[in-house]
Amino acid sequence: MNKCRVGKRHKNSRLWAVALGLLALVTLCVSAAAQENTAKYWIAKGDDLFFNKSNPLEALESYEKAIQINPDNMTAWNGKSMVLDTLSVQTYSKILNLSETKLAKNPQDIEALQTSAMALASLGNQEESNQFLKKAIDVYDREIKDNPKNATAWFLKAGLISILNGSEEAISAYDKVIELNGSKMIDALITKGNILLNLGRYNESIDTIDKAIQLDPENPSVWYEKATYYNVLGKYNESLDAYEMITKLEPEKASAWLFKGNVLKALGRQTDADAAYAKAKELGHQE
Repeated sequence: MNKCRVGKRHKNSRLWAVALGLLALVTLCVSAAAQENTAKYWIAKGDDLFFNKSNPLEALESYEKAIQINPDNMTAWNGKSMVLDTLSVQTYSKILNLSETKLAKNPQDIEALQTSAMALASLGNQEESNQFLKKAIDVYDREIKDNPKNATAWFLKAGLISILNGSEEAISAYDKVIELNGSKMIDALITKGNILLNLGRYNESIDTIDKAIQLDPENPSVWYEKATYYNVLGKYNESLDAYEMITKLEPEKASAWLFKGNVLKALGRQTDADAAYAKAKELGHQE
């Protein structure tokens, strides 16, 4: 009898052990699941993936999950920024390697020269970036020498000059594009107008943009420039007129309604601004 009781007790003990073990496992799973719903958990995982396992892509996903749980968590945002900086360095380094390969085959490869300049500037090496910009400008100069009426070469050269030598010299190049009256003339007028605006030469800027509007009145880009011009000067009624035209030309573009709403708000027309914001949201703008 005792023997049987002992055996039965041992059998029950084993069952309880199994049951308790399963309960502990479930508790751990619930605890882990609960932890996974915290920003702290995903930040720690992101740190481990980034610092210990050298896996920035998965680390980025972890920091993103932390931000989804707590959008105001500064540590999560710092982690994301750190990963993105690392990925940017890796990306630009890869771009430089590809550009070097292309330039070894063709030192005049304009795409490789410009790409190298951009990548080096992004990596903080401005001096070497400028060297590539000069080489790219030399390529365009040779094209212009062969064909002085090559408006595209003049236009692209002007953009590089603006980066390398500043705005004044770039304006002269854009003037040449405008003089040639080719397919790049409107783009040159818009860019020149923007440069003049940044230089504080307001009258010249608006004259330039108005000339572009006269030549291409249904081009939204020129109206955007005019709206920006008046925004900078705080002339919101004139800016609104420009945005009215933009929303007529691009009624399905969310950003046009958003900017129009901002101007209406600045004018104190909150009801009209809210209507414009609602239209922007309807068209897909994410707040």
